[in-house]
Amino acid sequence: MILIDRTETDPFFNIAAEEYVLRAFNEDVFMLWVNGPSVIIGKHQIATAEADIMYTWKNNIPVIRRISGGGTVYHDKGNLNYSLVVNGKKGKLVDYKKYSSTVIRALKSLSLSAALEGKSSLVVDGLKFSGNAEHVYKNRVLHHGTLLFDSDLVTLRKCIRPQHPGYVDRSIRSNDSKISNLKAMLPNGTLMQDFRNAILKQIKDDFPGIINYQFSTEDDRKIRELVQQKYGKMDWNFGYSPSYKVERKFFVGSDQFELMLKTEKGVIAEMIISADGEEVHNDISQMLINKLHHPHVIKDVLLSTKFALLKKQISPDTFISGLF
Repeated sequence: MILIDRTETDPFFNIAAEEYVLRAFNEDVFMLWVNGPSVIIGKHQIATAEADIMYTWKNNIPVIRRISGGGTVYHDKGNLNYSLVVNGKKGKLVDYKKYSSTVIRALKSLSLSAALEGKSSLVVDGLKFSGNAEHVYKNRVLHHGTLLFDSDLVTLRKCIRPQHPGYVDRSIRSNDSKISNLKAMLPNGTLMQDFRNAILKQIKDDFPGIINYQFSTEDDRKIRELVQQKYGKMDWNFGYSPSYKVERKFFVGSDQFELMLKTEKGVIAEMIISADGEEVHNDISQMLINKLHHPHVIKDVLLSTKFALLKKQISPDTFISGLF
């Protein structure tokens, strides 16, 4: 096994690195890494439903789709992430209990008793601090998880909305859990680096002979190429999505409107806005057909049509908010 203790905090690079290691390496691999603020959604989820897309868009927090299933998580520099990529036999690769055990043992060394709850959550005293997911590729499996150490839980709650108000779909939905940072449960003065060191020590105990490795210049180039081709593209992060419909009421000032919006692969296929049973703003609705259901794309369309002049009483951002 090789150990990659990474310092890169670009979330696009880090998510791409997991797929690269899974597909390009032959060895078993353990990685530790930290992302800057970002929302990471499961492969089969709807980005605009799982994230409060207006908040993430306005605050420049990227929403990135990973290759594993499961629910949505928030990353920042108070959140430590781990990835375990191992070889095995087909049909026997998925094993959450086995692959999360290193983290549980590391916490035990810090006098904290953690356990796997349900399929994929790590908890202490009923409070979740880690969500885990897996993805199988040929005879290899990627097991990865978040570890809330000192994350900004207020921003986390602002970024993620597991209730999906107004969305009609069959996607994989995230569970709303009671969460806690590990720092609040560990002895006073415990730092992120102390926690990181405990995991590093445990992985070395669990896998004697593990070898330290750093990405080569060629590794780095290929990972960044994968970002350009996939993870940095809206087609993957928002377009690779189950079909969904949005049915909701929204207000612009004192005026109430009803929205019916259908998408295919994240693209608006049908859109009707009505007030008092009558269709309104049909001109704008037609302009948005075949456009990606994303605030940035929609705002570009509105600005290109001189929306402010057409709809003098409605600001573009207020109108856009009603579509999500």
